[in-house]
Amino acid sequence: MHILRSFQISLYLSPIIFSALVLAGCAYSFTGASVPAHWKTISIPLFDDDSGFGQPSLREDVTNMLIQKFQQDNTLQLADRGSSNVELRGVITSVTADQPIAVSQGATASRLQLSLKVRVTLIDHVNNKEVWRKDLSATGDYSASAGQSGRESGLQQAIENITDDLLLETVSAW
Repeated sequence: MHILRSFQISLYLSPIIFSALVLAGCAYSFTGASVPAHWKTISIPLFDDDSGFGQPSLREDVTNMLIQKFQQDNTLQLADRGSSNVELRGVITSVTADQPIAVSQGATASRLQLSLKVRVTLIDHVNNKEVWRKDLSATGDYSASAGQSGRESGLQQAIENITDDLLLETVSAW
């Protein structure tokens, strides 16, 4: 009878003990998904353009889109270069357009792709050190029949994609 009672108690307590063990083993910390505590502000100077792509507004387009992404994210507040905790410097290294990615009948390209590459450096002004330096690339697709407007659409898509990647690399790559 005593064994039966012990068995009933253990059956009653086992789900509780199991749940406690599972919860204790699955403790998750969000510290890996946030910026260091001393980072409150960020500066994003105008990107340089070493691509030779020939679009005068390219460096402003990339920089402004990146600033807009950081404003929407609100993890770090934008600040001037001299007063920011961290700085994100970038160089547009290349833009390659009109790369065929889909071919229609007759071996003519129906979809084209534009590739945008940047080199970015993140600098921690509080600790006076380079946090990381990365080369990133993103693409944008467009219809071969769309001409210049299609290429511009592909470029905007690539800028959107690369600035999303830069934001994520900065605020969650910890």
